[in-house]
Amino acid sequence: MLGLVGFVLSVLPFLASAPATGAAQPQAAPEPQGVQESAEVSLVEVPVRVLDRRGNPLRDLTEKDFEVFDDGKRQEIVAFDRIDLAQKAMEPGAPEVIQPAARRHFLILFDLSFAKPKAVVAARRAAKEFVLGLPPNDFAAVATFTVEKGVRLLVTFSADRVQLARAIDTLGLTDPNSLADDPLAFVYEVMRVLGAGSTVGSERGGARSEASAAGILEALQTMVQLDRAALDQYERGRVARLTSSLGEVASALDAIQGRKDIIYLSEGFQSRLLSGANENDQEHDWKLSGEHWKVDPEKTYGNTNLQEQLKSMAGLFRRSDCVIHAVDISGLTTDSAPDSQGSQVARGDNALFELADATGGEVLRNDNDFRRQLGRLISRTNLVYVLTFRPAATGGSNRYHELKVKVNVSGARPIARAGYYERPAYRLLSPLERNLLAADVLANESPVAQIPVRLLGAPMPGGAGPARVPVLIDVSGPELLIGERGSESAAEMYVYAYDGQGALRDYFTQTVHIDLDINRDRLENGGLRYEGQLTLLPGDYRVRALVRNSATGRMGLAAETIHVPDFSEKTPYLAHPLFMESSADGIFVRGRSGAAAGAVETPSLPVAPPDLVPAANPEVRSGSPTQLSLMAYYFGEPQALKIGAQVLSEAGRPLAEGAIRVIGQSSADPDGKRVLMVSFTPEQLSPGLYALRVFLHDAATGKSGTASAPFRVR
Repeated sequence: MLGLVGFVLSVLPFLASAPATGAAQPQAAPEPQGVQESAEVSLVEVPVRVLDRRGNPLRDLTEKDFEVFDDGKRQEIVAFDRIDLAQKAMEPGAPEVIQPAARRHFLILFDLSFAKPKAVVAARRAAKEFVLGLPPNDFAAVATFTVEKGVRLLVTFSADRVQLARAIDTLGLTDPNSLADDPLAFVYEVMRVLGAGSTVGSERGGARSEASAAGILEALQTMVQLDRAALDQYERGRVARLTSSLGEVASALDAIQGRKDIIYLSEGFQSRLLSGANENDQEHDWKLSGEHWKVDPEKTYGNTNLQEQLKSMAGLFRRSDCVIHAVDISGLTTDSAPDSQGSQVARGDNALFELADATGGEVLRNDNDFRRQLGRLISRTNLVYVLTFRPAATGGSNRYHELKVKVNVSGARPIARAGYYERPAYRLLSPLERNLLAADVLANESPVAQIPVRLLGAPMPGGAGPARVPVLIDVSGPELLIGERGSESAAEMYVYAYDGQGALRDYFTQTVHIDLDINRDRLENGGLRYEGQLTLLPGDYRVRALVRNSATGRMGLAAETIHVPDFSEKTPYLAHPLFMESSADGIFVRGRSGAAAGAVETPSLPVAPPDLVPAANPEVRSGSPTQLSLMAYYFGEPQALKIGAQVLSEAGRPLAEGAIRVIGQSSADPDGKRVLMVSFTPEQLSPGLYALRVFLHDAATGKSGTASAPFRVR
């Protein structure tokens, strides 16, 4: 499996997303029938960085300065954008407006096999400083490599510096019980998700923590090392495993839009394993005397199999728009003591150069100021031009297209990906590719709407602790089932809440399995309604919900900004009105609470009449009554409560009074909550979107509460 089509490029109708530059909209992709597969490409976005002879970005280029060739054929540029990431970093709200194809992605890859433990710990400190110093618009990810397990992704690409720093702190060597059960790898450690006292990358134990990490790494290396005097075949096998793993990573990273810079932290391996070494006097005499059989060709000329594997790996990197920047971490430590075998470990910087140079990257050597060196990389990549064209599809799933970008300016050097793949069938993607694809959509809030999804968050007081935030997700049943061939459908639910600094504060994930032999009609007619719960401190949060069909890969994304009030003063509060719909229409699932509540399955909303369930995307008929559930906190006795309502237009303009009346209510519970069931009749409203604003006034205290909820008239 060589990679994805240009998920990297926003090229696919599969994602149903359009570039933020105003490029033409992608067309809907036809669904495969049976075993037939189609490969259609709607738009290709090519991020290009252009440098002058001194290596500085060339500015103020226009669309006329560029030419794009797809398989040798010149393409018409249908959209053009120039993005200055340095300027975006200073603009408020910038992380939400950068095109995914233009965003920088850094994968911090720790090599735990070709490095001494003390050097790895020194690299850990430098990498952490680099990640914490990245501009807020940049994404980073953290991974480790070992010969035994290959590359292990600890945290996926995101702007969450808390989780990234914690993964770097531990290098993956942490208590498995504290690790998050997050398939998409946004969350590394549960203990760092919620809590006012958590700090970005705070150290526990200081020098003792570093000594412990070095000790664990030393023990791991001791278990896998053989005698250093053993045959080179063993070391060549380790190098082969490295290049194979890096190639697999490059293929998987094709799922991530934009250029990916892999910061490879290693001491490298002996370059003679690849390219050979100078012959000694005895070997020279053997050659002169004609005794060539006594000369080991691999020792002199290197290993041709490894050289071919390196060449193949480099090709995958160029095609997936990935670059390796190798950091010789032996230069990050002053420790020059011999290794455990009593001999100095051979420097591997020449081998690091071969790895990096083959992909178009560079080697950073012998510099304790790692952050300064990578700062030069950031400054060279601040300016990005995004060229968009519409190619003709060949119908060949996973077919590779060679790309070439020309800049008609003297001395200009364009840097762009070497090509892209047409869309492969979802079933052919590896689990890592599938997860990276979903994570990329979530992190960028890409407007994916193959499955219409509606999200509703309703903050409620949580007693003495943080607020409870029930989350309702409405999923369109017909679109969820498109392409479904089995007797069971599985809907994957991913919900994440980020604070204003981009730190993840709570999340939940769950896969809902539906027996279609029994529930197909209900799902097609009424859809899927799912209820989960987050636990959040007061503040503003960006809540993102992704729904994906496990079999077909079809997805839908919804995102909302939710304000969680400070309930500590116990002032009167009216929660989000919940429109109730018939439970006979569709399927309702009470799902999980977030990590902060232990990820247990528990109902978070008050139990409604058995024939009604809450809806995140309510639809009503003009002139027909519908029921709402209102949760009122810290109000007085019911006889003193007065209720009223207004109908608002989609733009928020008052249209008329809402015909609303109370039809039932509960007594106040110990937390001060009272549930009111009300009837609302939308009168003389034409089809369209509206909102209902509800007022609740306590005549005894003079205090009031107000809340609004959208609805659609059909």
